[in-house]
Amino acid sequence: MQLLDTTAHPGETARMAPDVFIAWFNAHGGAFHKLLVLHERLVAAGVSCGLCFNAGPPRGLKVGADVPEAVLPELAARGIRLVSRPELVELAKSTDARLLITDAHHDADIPGVLAAAREKGRATAQLATLLGDFTCHGADHLLIQHPLTLFFEREFNRTKESARLAEARRIYYTGNIFFEPTVNGLFGGFADRAAFCAKYGYNPARPICLWLPSAPDNTPEVYGAVCEAVVKAGVNLAVKLHPWDYALKKHGPQPGDAWGLGKPSDEVFGVRAVDEPDSTWAFKFCDVAVLRTSAMSLELPFWEQPGLLLPAMVKPKLFEAQAHMARRSSVWLSGVDELRTRLKRWDMPRFESGDYAASRDVVRLPSGGPGEGDAYARTVAAIRHILDGAGKPPAFVEPGGSFAALSRSYAPHVDRMLRRALTPRRRLRYEFSRLLRTLGC
Repeated sequence: MQLLDTTAHPGETARMAPDVFIAWFNAHGGAFHKLLVLHERLVAAGVSCGLCFNAGPPRGLKVGADVPEAVLPELAARGIRLVSRPELVELAKSTDARLLITDAHHDADIPGVLAAAREKGRATAQLATLLGDFTCHGADHLLIQHPLTLFFEREFNRTKESARLAEARRIYYTGNIFFEPTVNGLFGGFADRAAFCAKYGYNPARPICLWLPSAPDNTPEVYGAVCEAVVKAGVNLAVKLHPWDYALKKHGPQPGDAWGLGKPSDEVFGVRAVDEPDSTWAFKFCDVAVLRTSAMSLELPFWEQPGLLLPAMVKPKLFEAQAHMARRSSVWLSGVDELRTRLKRWDMPRFESGDYAASRDVVRLPSGGPGEGDAYARTVAAIRHILDGAGKPPAFVEPGGSFAALSRSYAPHVDRMLRRALTPRRRLRYEFSRLLRTLGC
């Protein structure tokens, strides 16, 4: 199978264009390896694929910190490259691949890249990284986790880009490859839990508590209190930072890109964070995770790890509604005092495999129908369907320019808590639309 000639530079001609070219503009070292797995799955399915990552600030990878320099030649031989953002823009605009895929973050370059590809007659697609955060930049096809992604964009976030969702030819519900419990092995990884503990100085005989802070958690009353509670309980403290906090550590402060407290939160609070390439291993080996304003409550069921949820002070109804989706495998705490008590007694929730499976089936559409399998399999099936109409695709909707088609797709999944998470004005608007749908209007 022919792969993209990864020695080519902008303006040079590749030996043969791949079926798919993935241009990833906003990458972080804790999860980019999921795209390497997708690349492998595509090639195994007979789909040739080139994959390029932005390698630079503010939200790109960094050779050495994210990818060992020694593996770059091997990656290049497989059609995988790390390039500067200007190079990535030029490569994406000039690709002759049949399908161009980009990420779905807020980004100044992606709209122009997609427009250029469409002008050349190439099919375009965007791939989601989170359930409730998808920026539509005008791609022909959208590969999103769940119909509720459309709800969050159309009814909750209501960004100007959300008005473009109905322009898509087809929206596939693929699940989320970034939630799949695959670990980063580019640095060799860890043979077992003991090896992980040895690197970070944890006591292997003690449980590991994984703290997942986000920007609103950066206060002594929360961040500092959680760390103190874990340490005083004699439990191992593993801190997994937000991706853009890691970006701050790697690239330093960037003009116009403020994050948190202006310097990495682990430095602010004097704790050692897990290295970003090891963050998936922290999910694998932890015994419980603590979070407050993080959507990671939706990822924990895929790792079969219990979550302890602290009350959110920023957008509390949103985080409550999202966490409610994984309610079979997490518990709400009244506050840090209850966290202290539970940690001292090691009073942790115990969930069965069926509980985690039930949460997963809410967070992504249940398997067993068309396009069954994990998110990798569903994404590959969607890409093959885009390319050739081949195989059984995962569930999808064809908006045809109709916002009503989008609403009909996500309405069955919107429960009372999600409706109550809307602002009063948006909730009234949604309930009125819901009534009209019920009446057949």
